[in-house]
Amino acid sequence: MSAPQIKACIFDMDGLLLDTETIYSQVTNKILEPYNKTFPIETKLKMMGRDVRAATEILLTDLDLPLTFDEYDNQATELKQIYFGMAMMMPGAERLIRHLAAHSIPIALATSSSKQMFLIKTAAHDAIFGQFCDNITCGDDPDVKNSKPAPDIFLTAMRRLDDGLEPADCLVFEDAENGVEAARSARMSSVWVQDMRFSVGDEPAEHAATERVTSLLEFDPTKYGLPAYD
Repeated sequence: MSAPQIKACIFDMDGLLLDTETIYSQVTNKILEPYNKTFPIETKLKMMGRDVRAATEILLTDLDLPLTFDEYDNQATELKQIYFGMAMMMPGAERLIRHLAAHSIPIALATSSSKQMFLIKTAAHDAIFGQFCDNITCGDDPDVKNSKPAPDIFLTAMRRLDDGLEPADCLVFEDAENGVEAARSARMSSVWVQDMRFSVGDEPAEHAATERVTSLLEFDPTKYGLPAYD
């Protein structure tokens, strides 16, 4: 089967464009220290791609922590404000964003991060994230009623990007299976960029993505009718 011909691209952010997942793990383990617990990869995989409340509730339940959401979130927010400003771009991310923008391919960002955390995480990379212009939808946006794996954030980003677009016109880039499932629910094609640092075992026998790669460096835009790299 030939790949779809794509007119617009929608990007997740955490773990896909920015190497924040390592920082999330550091923050979580620091909070867990007084309870003599560590952050299991299985719990992390369930949390990835979800908004902060849904992800935190999974953590509190899985590890049976004696904390409310607010108690945990207050500690986490303080640590995130310290560390997230140091997040680096993921390999291939800047090249792909600048390439699509240079060829006038519509691009949007759809992140489960709140607007406040988005600004902290991207402060050192204004020139790169400026390529998205105003096409940025965050997890606390009032138009996003349900978090990933629901399709709301991708559909909202698509409508804001161009009201003439259809889901079949869009290619979603995601590092989390919850995000890939959200793309499928939105009836959009997707590239799952699986970070093997945060995986259990090898490539899964089945997944919901149109294509799976382990780095954005492996992505070939011509497969989807997009301009080739110069």
